[in-house]
Amino acid sequence: MKAQGILKDFTFRWNQEKICVRVGSRGGLRTAAPSLRELLHQTEGMMPVLLRPQAAYTIIDRDETNGHPVFDKAVQVALGVVTIGPALETEVERAFRDGDPLQGLVLDAFGTEAIVQTFRQVEQRIVDEALDRDLWPSKRFSPGYKGWPLEEQRFLFSRVDAAAIGVKLNDSCMMIPRKSNSFRINFYPDRTLTTRRLPL
Repeated sequence: MKAQGILKDFTFRWNQEKICVRVGSRGGLRTAAPSLRELLHQTEGMMPVLLRPQAAYTIIDRDETNGHPVFDKAVQVALGVVTIGPALETEVERAFRDGDPLQGLVLDAFGTEAIVQTFRQVEQRIVDEALDRDLWPSKRFSPGYKGWPLEEQRFLFSRVDAAAIGVKLNDSCMMIPRKSNSFRINFYPDRTLTTRRLPL
């Protein structure tokens, strides 16, 4: 059985304390300068214009994979690509080019948090699909981690319609736009084969 889809409906909940720490303010909002607080507020207001979160995924049978050992014991495998689009990245580059590194860092921190939240929402969708099939989902892994080489991006992109959400792979197997990520989640027939704790 094969399933695939394009997801575009995402919501974000901004935690300015977390964003502040990402920027490098170890004391968080408590010790942040008023100018940084104001910048955080202004930048949050820019997010609806700068973010275009999307995801493309497919669920394939084990025998449709390339046979890499990471797919062993799986019945099916979900493969996907997630992005927040290029606009925020362009704005980060503009800020640094214009000599405003703090604005660039704050924008980048919001972008990092956005891709994390997008990733989690897609993961929840995939986990729910596994459970609907009476299968047990693994944790989420990306090429380059846990014995799955970065070069496996090429296989993943051969199965997922990443172009439909504006993501491409360069010769070094890095994704463009930069604020993009890819993943696999194995679907197992038995709960004992996964270390994931449910519910998500």
